[in-house]
Amino acid sequence: MKPLYIFTEKEKQQIENIIKTNPYNPYTQYSEFKDYISHIIRNHPLPENLVEVCRIIVDDRIKNGNHVHVLKNCPIDLKLPNLDLNNPVQHKYKSKLTYIGEGFLELISQIQKTPLFSYKSRNNGDYFTDLVSFNKFKGKKTGFTDGDLIYHSDRSYHPVRADYVSLLGLQVTESELIYTTYMDVKELKKYLSKEAISMLEKEIFQTDVDDRSKENNSSWQSSATHAIFLKENLIRYQDTFTRPIDQDNIDAIKAILELKHAMSRSEKLRHMIKKGDLLIFGNQTGIHNREWIDVKNPEEGRKRWLLKTYSLDNEEKVQQYSKWATKQDPYCITDN
Repeated sequence: MKPLYIFTEKEKQQIENIIKTNPYNPYTQYSEFKDYISHIIRNHPLPENLVEVCRIIVDDRIKNGNHVHVLKNCPIDLKLPNLDLNNPVQHKYKSKLTYIGEGFLELISQIQKTPLFSYKSRNNGDYFTDLVSFNKFKGKKTGFTDGDLIYHSDRSYHPVRADYVSLLGLQVTESELIYTTYMDVKELKKYLSKEAISMLEKEIFQTDVDDRSKENNSSWQSSATHAIFLKENLIRYQDTFTRPIDQDNIDAIKAILELKHAMSRSEKLRHMIKKGDLLIFGNQTGIHNREWIDVKNPEEGRKRWLLKTYSLDNEEKVQQYSKWATKQDPYCITDN
């Protein structure tokens, strides 16, 4: 994908220098870390182009219905540990000593007024998730495995789903071609009959829970009943995980098959996330996947490290999802 903006070295250094002043650890003091970023926005001069590009992204979503954007040469941590893929989360806690990437993602979300949220059962409720290949999930059905990843909207089985997902490239071997691909709902609907769209709008489907979430809650097998196409051109779907509740409902099965056919014909936006790239895309306005296009050394491909955040498109959503929030933090969501 063509980037919306490439930060100059001067802008990149200016942003990094401001973020460095944040004394808080986002994994143990997230509230203080977040408040300090708010303080930066109020009291420090930021590069004009940073604020402007955030405004352009928000306007492009609202006015033009475009929900995928790429920024390049973003500030990230210069020194990164080689994560132990047996337990990358705990290893990061001990070994990652700077938080430039985390600060930049928080900064972007606050300027855009799209607040970050987290899941209590995912990495101890961290707001910044490492998208890496866990050894224990090799060959499993989760985004934390290696290889290709099916088309999906993140956490389709959960009642609270991100409006936007951000992926920041921290550690990428550029000779291994791994792409993230996005298809918009509006594009999919071009290739669907009215009958199929009508069927997919009915609350007659459910989505299986992925292997990583089952690790924390083995009794949680599938979502509540839901539609695949939601209002305002939104989608709730995970390929091979989402299916009709009634396996004998021929019309529903036909609609799923027609959707799969539409997926093969729809326009696709592909981007290889490189070091310092920030890819922001709608999690419910479309579906996305991961494709290992040309990976000569799978072990190098497994070392790919993206920093990931979930965000809501406005603060009002926080109250809307309060039923699932933890008592301590309205932005931290439970599985119950």
